[in-house]
Amino acid sequence: MRVILSPMRRYLVFTYYAGRPQGGYHDFLDSFSSIPEALENLLEEPGRYFQIVDRNSMRIVKQGLTALKDGDPSTFRPEDSP
Repeated sequence: MRVILSPMRRYLVFTYYAGRPQGGYHDFLDSFSSIPEALENLLEEPGRYFQIVDRNSMRIVKQGLTALKDGDPSTFRPEDSP
């Protein structure tokens, strides 16, 4: 059997149920060329958490619940705020 490996793209996506990460490669979904491409490939599942890591810097560039993946956190306000 011959296995063909594709090169790792820039953005690494890890996904798991909130509070139950398996750790490292067990949570690895895939790698993508852009953040929007990575977000497109996440299922909006209640209680599922994601992290997108920039392979070059190894820093988390976006994280949260998949159900809120398209939300802009800067627009969120507490209910009692004007």
